[in-house]
Amino acid sequence: MKKYLLLSIFTVLTLVFSSCSKDEDGVSNASEASIIGTWNLTALEATDGRSDTNFDGTSIPTTFSAVGKDFNSIVTFSEEPQIVTSEGSYTTVLTTTIMGETSTEEEEGEDFFQSDEWRLDGSTLYFGTGEEEVGFTIIALTDSKMSLRYKLDETLEIFGATTSVSATYNMTLTK
Repeated sequence: MKKYLLLSIFTVLTLVFSSCSKDEDGVSNASEASIIGTWNLTALEATDGRSDTNFDGTSIPTTFSAVGKDFNSIVTFSEEPQIVTSEGSYTTVLTTTIMGETSTEEEEGEDFFQSDEWRLDGSTLYFGTGEEEVGFTIIALTDSKMSLRYKLDETLEIFGATTSVSATYNMTLTK
């Protein structure tokens, strides 16, 4: 069971720290001016989460989903320099199914965005720099609401295991 717990933790970390593929459903009205300011984190979820870990010839398929709750987090996009920061907290409820066993855990999160650079390219909002950069597609953008999405699809090798992970990650910010 300890092995499965480690796999579950690995899956969540992969979801949070991996890069993503570009989504083609973005808005056409995105501008830096419409992003700059202070936003409240109001929704956070991961759907269609799947991973398959191959360890010593054994395949371990996993499905997962996550949803946020108890949001008390603000996100600030500054103009010059273009830095995004956050403060506050939220809770993530992670449901994982490994080999037919489903478990649900709650994890307290803080500072969703640690001080990081941001930039806009079309309908994609990038966070970070260089190889650490992650692009979120802006799905909706108004004066009071911004919805972001990325699709994770990656294969990683860690501790002698190969893991393929995919999920759709959604976040909503409001003013």
